[in-house]
Order: sequence, then C-alpha cells, then structure tokens
Amino acid sequence: MPTVAFHPAGRSLPCRNEFSLLGKLFQTSIRSDSDLGALAEARVGVDVLDRLGARGLKAHALRFIISRRTLSCRRQNGERLSMDESDKAIRLARILIRTEVVFGNRGKALIRLRGKQVRFAGKTALAMTVSEHGARLVEEAPTRIDEGYFVGPAKFNLLAS
Repeated sequence: MPTVAFHPAGRSLPCRNEFSLLGKLFQTSIRSDSDLGALAEARVGVDVLDRLGARGLKAHALRFIISRRTLSCRRQNGERLSMDESDKAIRLARILIRTEVVFGNRGKALIRLRGKQVRFAGKTALAMTVSEHGARLVEEAPTRIDEGYFVGPAKFNLLAS
C-alpha cells in the first residue's frame, strides 16, 4: 500500500521558520531541537554574540552569557564559547527569534523583551533570562500569545498595532 504525504494547507509551521532564522544566526543548518543541542556541544564561535548584537540585543543583555574580559581573551586567542556559554547564547537566540516570529517584526519583539512586565514581577523579559527557570517562563510567553492564551493589558498588546 503506498504512503501519501500530508501537507497542511494552513499557515506554515512556526518552528520551521524559527529554525531557519536560527540557522542564519548561527550560520549552520538547523532543522530541529536536536541540532541545537549538538550545536551547544560543539560550542559556538564568539562571533554569534556580534550577530545577536546586530539583531538588536545590547551588550548588557549579552553579559550574562560571558563577561567582557573573558570575551576579550576568547577573541584574542581565537577560542569558541564554552558549552555552558554556547547553551546560554542559543537560549537567548531562541527567545529573540521566537518573539520576533510571534510579533511579526524585530522592533515589536525588542519592545516586548525590554519592557517591564507584570507577569515577571516588574522585571524585563531579558532580565529573567539569566536563570534557567526565568528563561523558560520567557520562552513560553510568546507561545501562549501565539496560541491566544495570554494577551496582557491593552497598553502592552503589540499585536493590535
């Protein structure tokens, strides 16, 4: 009996678009979460921090990944980020890309990530990413918005603009 491929007619899978954007950011092919795990194990180059900065993240948002002094030494010695630092860079990149995809553009995503949020006890989403648990809360927020479960107060509803 032949197998028939199923091709949904609706909106393309958001994760496919996210993996494509992450692939461009990390300059490698990314098709799944497994690829991201392998990327962290292989350790990413320090230049990914420059590309995150070019996407709008400021130096203070990147400092939790690696200190300025250590980054300078890594650049001088041509070293890559450690596995832990790579994992943090990937986490931050996923949050940024996911927020961009949900809000439709980088500007709105950055406003959302830099703005203080009631859900995070008045902290910004970027401030929450310094811990694993905080980063998980930040990662799930755009998904909840995308699925219609959470849309905060009208002044923060960037989907309406």
